[in-house]
Amino acid sequence: MLETKRNYELGFHINLNMEESRIAAISNELKEKLAQGQGSVTFAREPERTRLSYPIKNNANAFFGYIQFNMENTEGLAGVQEYIKLNNDILRSLIVRMPSDAEKSQAILRQAKARERIERSKAAAPKTAPAPVQNENLDKELEEIIEKL
Repeated sequence: MLETKRNYELGFHINLNMEESRIAAISNELKEKLAQGQGSVTFAREPERTRLSYPIKNNANAFFGYIQFNMENTEGLAGVQEYIKLNNDILRSLIVRMPSDAEKSQAILRQAKARERIERSKAAAPKTAPAPVQNENLDKELEEIIEKL
């Protein structure tokens, strides 16, 4: 049977000005929304406090967490995105499609084949240095060209 599930990763920043229990609850709510959209969580990193590179909504620090999950249809993502938009405690989020294991192995094979082709072309066509040209031959050729003009 052909596997049709796609791998995704949801990264999110949560407002620092809240209780630890509420932060864990937001993470669990995101997982529940994914399950409602027929997604299955493969890995989740609980939110940890981190310093932001630049302020987001006047916050220099936030809690960052991410969830890796599989989902067959993209309609399930709409519910998660809607929840994120309506939740003011989530400062920023990003959902990225990750390559599947089959796609990763295909990319590795393509790279290996490309390297082999490059090595074969280098080995098949060794560079030969052109024969050194002598000054006498050059002088003769120049005189012939000048005479033709």
